[in-house]
Amino acid sequence: MDFRNSRNFFAKFGFWGYNIDMQVMQATNLGMTQKQNMTQKLAPQMQQMMKLLAMPVLQLREEIKKKLNDNPALEEVIGPDIPLNIPEKKRSEEDFPIRRDEAKADRKQQFLENTLTQKESLQDHLLFQLRVQKNINSSVIKAAEILVQSLNNNGFLFIPPEEAVPDADAETLKNAVSLVQMLDPQGTCVSDYKESLAVQAALHNDAPSGTEKVIKEHLEELEKEKYKEISSSMGITEKEVLEIRDFIKTLNPFPGRSFEVIPDQSVIPSFTITAKDGELEVIMNDLAIPLLQINPSFKEVDDSPDSDEEAKKFVHDKVQDAQDFIDMIESRKETLDNAAEAIIKCQRDFFLKGPKYLKPLTQREFAKIIKRSESTVSRIASSKYVQTDWGFYPFSYFFPSQGESVVEIIREIMETNKDRRLSDQQISDMLKERGINMARRTVSKYKSKIKSGGKYEF
Repeated sequence: MDFRNSRNFFAKFGFWGYNIDMQVMQATNLGMTQKQNMTQKLAPQMQQMMKLLAMPVLQLREEIKKKLNDNPALEEVIGPDIPLNIPEKKRSEEDFPIRRDEAKADRKQQFLENTLTQKESLQDHLLFQLRVQKNINSSVIKAAEILVQSLNNNGFLFIPPEEAVPDADAETLKNAVSLVQMLDPQGTCVSDYKESLAVQAALHNDAPSGTEKVIKEHLEELEKEKYKEISSSMGITEKEVLEIRDFIKTLNPFPGRSFEVIPDQSVIPSFTITAKDGELEVIMNDLAIPLLQINPSFKEVDDSPDSDEEAKKFVHDKVQDAQDFIDMIESRKETLDNAAEAIIKCQRDFFLKGPKYLKPLTQREFAKIIKRSESTVSRIASSKYVQTDWGFYPFSYFFPSQGESVVEIIREIMETNKDRRLSDQQISDMLKERGINMARRTVSKYKSKIKSGGKYEF
């Protein structure tokens, strides 16, 4: 069975929309040999779909341009018949009809207004370092590049490495992960801040003895200043514990956060979400992405029974490749459309009332809502931007941990009640009124974080 020609197969089993993964493959009733063959056939196209989904708008445009140059069967639709996809406006009888060229100009202006200047991204910074590496197996470099594209803004990889690079063998994947972790900033390509700290400590020659063990086994005790308990458990002096603490303070638990802005590079929001009369509207930035179609001359040769066999095969392969690419672009758009509609439902209060109403939401929860895999959500979150009435945000901003979200709420409560010295219990009660159950001790910890400037401190 040729899966390249079977879009219905993908749609039927939920694969289309970049939701192909090994878990689904293993859930089928096919024999082991058949599953291996299917995996081999699907792997290149699966990687291509994941790659396209992870791309920001400008990078996607470059990829489309490259594809147009490489495949003559693919062409860009140019002319007055290009659909503008402009939402209908309510107009009174006095309004003049909007001409196509005026509407097009309006969209171009909106496109330019939504284009912001940003500095070097974490992905760009890491990819540059990978490309200058020497004496490293090309398969390791390739796997490392895919891993880098899957990192979120913290520099974390929230999906297993084997899911991000399904066709890499265990040894290649292990080497690729280690390679990315060693790059500047150190400690990316990990699952969370604790693993990041451990990786950074392991890479430092001057790390005090026992640092990694403290990070892995006693970090919470260290935060609570239980130095004596750590000392007793590890068989070291309290002075040595304090030395380890001071060293850990020099590390960065979120290595990706220092990469947020890029000089002289345009970053285009994938869509704009704005409030009008109490309702939210999504405007996709389709203008930045060319509309594609199959070259009619190639399609005619491909459909003709009288064509030369050799020429027909060449043309058929090009047409099929072009159609696959068009389908992937459409699937990417559909996935982003669904993500935009879903994020509006999940974070409605944010879009209507502002950042302090951002609710805790995990990528896993969001994946269930849009019926996609976590890897799909991770790729959307890692490189997409949203223009809102409250500013310009990476899509990952809408997946705060409960802690990050609650910190902002507590900050707002404290600022609103500056004249009152609220106790931890009073703040806990106010949170409960908002539907957030938080113990007094936890409130005290977050208050300390706010007073310290929101930095990660022990």
